[in-house]
Parts: sequence; C-alpha cells; structure tokens
Amino acid sequence: ENVLAGYVTWTGYRGLSHPNQIRIEHHKTGEMVLHPLEDAIEGETVLFYEEAEQVLSHLPKLGTGLIMKPGRTEKDVAQVWDIHTMARHVRKLRELLGLPDTFTLDACRHGGMTELEEAELTDGQGRALSGHKSKAYEGYAKRTEKRALAATRKRYAHRAAVEENAPTPALRTEPIKRRSW
Repeated sequence: ENVLAGYVTWTGYRGLSHPNQIRIEHHKTGEMVLHPLEDAIEGETVLFYEEAEQVLSHLPKLGTGLIMKPGRTEKDVAQVWDIHTMARHVRKLRELLGLPDTFTLDACRHGGMTELEEAELTDGQGRALSGHKSKAYEGYAKRTEKRALAATRKRYAHRAAVEENAPTPALRTEPIKRRSW
C-alpha cells in the first residue's frame, strides 16, 4: 500500500542523506521509517534485499513514486496505482504463474509482517521496521506450531541455564518455590 500510493519515493531510496537506507512513510500513521538496505558484517558489505534491488534497477523512473503507472499517452503524467487495479493485476499474474488463490496483494503485506514475527523480533524491533505505532503490529503474530516450538525451545534453554547456575540443593538456604502451571 505504501509503495503503490507513492509513499515510497525515488529520493527516499538510497538518498543523499541516507545512502544505505530506504525511507518509507507509513500511509496510516505518517511515521517515517529509515529501513536499512545494507550493513558491513565481518568487514564485508551485505545487501539485505539484493534481489529486490535488482528489480528496482530495471524500473523506469516515471515520477516521484518508486512504482507508478505510466500515462496513457506520452504526454500524460504518470500516476500512483490504485490499490484495487494493482490487486487485479496481481490476480492475473497469479493465474498466469499457477500460484495458489491465497497469493494476493494483501497476503504479500501480511507475509512480510509474519516474517518479522517468525524472525523472533521484539515488539520494538518489529515496530521499528514496520512503522506501526499501536498494537496493530500484534495482529500479525499468528499462533503457529513453528512459533510455539521456537518459544518452547527458548524457554527450555533459559530454564536449563538457570538450573545449571543454581546452587546444589544441599547448599540452598531458602525454600524451593513451586510454580503452579
């Protein structure tokens, strides 16, 4: 939605004041997010979105917006996409490529947010990347078996570390507090 509505601009992509980032304006909150595109890791530059940047390198710059709809004639000015029109194009592409009916424009947005959740980011980290201010970010946290397993593993590792560092029972002076589950 942000890209199609013109909230992500060419000047915001690797701009002069932020050459390693893309500036995204969250269309609902007005929040400006500087999203990192690369970083130096162990002395090497790592591009976080190399494939996406390859695609962007082939896009025509029709106007301020990163992705714009060309005018009907050469004299017409390019315009931002209407989300419903773009959704129709996505449906047509989905059919041509034989993708499942669940592949929608909305699913792409939700998929990106779900990916943030599955990366086990804190709420603060997820909000920093998504531009969400409210509890709306929590709505993307699906209760999946994969997440439950990751949470259980984290809890298990934490408890094992606590028990490993605890004094032996013979040396304990305080009563053992039992937790009720």
